[in-house]
Amino acid sequence: MIFLSTLLLSLFITIALIPLFSRVAARVHALDMPGPRKVHTHPIPRCGGLAMALAALGPIVFWVQMTPQLSAFLVGCAILSVAGVFDDFKGLGYQAKFMAQVLAALVLVLYGKVVIADVGNLLPGDMDLPAGLAAIVTVFVVVGVINAINLADGLDGLAGGISLLIFLFISFLAYGVGNITVAIIALSISGTLFGFLRFNTYPASIFMGDTGSMLLGFSAVALCIMLTQGSTPFSPLLPLILLGFPVLDTLAVIAERISEGRSPFAADRSHFHYRLLRLGLFQTEAVFVIYFIQTLLIIFAYVFRFHSEWFLLLSYGIFSASVMVLFTIADRQGWTLRRFDLVDRVIKGRLRTIREKRLPIRVFFHVLYFGLPALFVSLGFLPQSIPAYLSLLSVVAAAMLVLVMVFKKQWLGRVFTPCLYIYLPLLVYCGERDRAAWVTNPLNTMHNFSYIVLAIFAVAILKLTWRKGGFRITPIDFIVIVLAIAITFLPREILPEEAVKSVIPKILTLFFGFEVLVGELRDNISTIAAAVIGGLVIVAFRGLASI
Repeated sequence: MIFLSTLLLSLFITIALIPLFSRVAARVHALDMPGPRKVHTHPIPRCGGLAMALAALGPIVFWVQMTPQLSAFLVGCAILSVAGVFDDFKGLGYQAKFMAQVLAALVLVLYGKVVIADVGNLLPGDMDLPAGLAAIVTVFVVVGVINAINLADGLDGLAGGISLLIFLFISFLAYGVGNITVAIIALSISGTLFGFLRFNTYPASIFMGDTGSMLLGFSAVALCIMLTQGSTPFSPLLPLILLGFPVLDTLAVIAERISEGRSPFAADRSHFHYRLLRLGLFQTEAVFVIYFIQTLLIIFAYVFRFHSEWFLLLSYGIFSASVMVLFTIADRQGWTLRRFDLVDRVIKGRLRTIREKRLPIRVFFHVLYFGLPALFVSLGFLPQSIPAYLSLLSVVAAAMLVLVMVFKKQWLGRVFTPCLYIYLPLLVYCGERDRAAWVTNPLNTMHNFSYIVLAIFAVAILKLTWRKGGFRITPIDFIVIVLAIAITFLPREILPEEAVKSVIPKILTLFFGFEVLVGELRDNISTIAAAVIGGLVIVAFRGLASI
């Protein structure tokens, strides 16, 4: 359950913070303006990275035991976040950003002892690199990967999507070998990326900025080193495969600039994603192609994760040479993609028709519309016994909602949500604290799985909706998040550790789901309110019957 808690907590905090930071960015003019090298046509806030940094921090602090290695990682993230925020909001020269990157890498290496010392059989006798050389190599690699991810952030959803694939795979590998620290950190960052991509996929309404891209690059390379150095079954060259595409892109661009007598830091349109656009691909198609390549690299990394370092190095060399040869020939020959009616008119046309008819969101909405109230009603049956205070609160809440529905129906939306905010945490807490004996393990698994399904569908609705007046973040939502987080600090005699890991994601899923549902219904929530009243009556009846 700790992994679900980590994913949902970082996801919901990101979704809650981004709209707030977007308004702040607009007021202080922290905007990415259109230009010759840009593919967007209007100013877009570049503050998504700050929301991601804060959202990822919560689960890591709550669930991961603090060690010098973790402290060094967090300090490095803090250094890059400060430099990135300053650059996104005020502007910072590349020299200052480079110094911040080197400083973060040095903290990771010198204090956290996260170093690339083992290079497998690349050295005779499986020798390790000397300590000084290992430190220099690690700093060079960390700074290089930070800039590789930073430079890959050129199309909507590109850097975020690549990073999401990498972090999910890192979490999967770490879980497989029992490295819970790396698994939770990677999963927490994955949750922030899920939330961020809701706003960043084409057409993007927010960018991650240097704060986000530097944080992702630093985290990816740090976690890869933690996972593949020391007592681990994985090849120490595995990070080269995982991070290989953005690294190759960066090296190719720098080499081209130097060969032409230009500064390696000069901006241009020579990155792989721009080359794909010149081939005639649309933005979404170029991003999909790079996603596909990154997925193939991840599959290769998984299949050959225990193989020889020489094999991995040779394989990466063949891959790199193939990519460079194809792009070089394409540029020199002026290749242009030939558009096919089968793809553009038949396949994409039908997908466009499905989207215009809003078929996916209708399906998702109906699952949430019926599933969320059903889940709420089921909560009334989970506790072994209903406390008197909860029974009394159920009577008061049900009576209030009934009176409003009968006499002042236009107030229903304003009364409904506060009632849920007060009531839901108590109900979820009772169900986790005093679970009924009839709830078997299979039923408990199904109950927990329903939260995952509803959370996914709620996020999908939020992404696909066309309603301008739908889901909105309000100040009370931040209070809810703070209260949910505050539960983690309750004495363990009141709320055991395992219950904490279950309560927080469930509370946030219910809050978030009802917010999305109310927004989609435009406050026309009589049916939903009636179902909630039914659930309140069940809890009230159970509590009164036990007195």
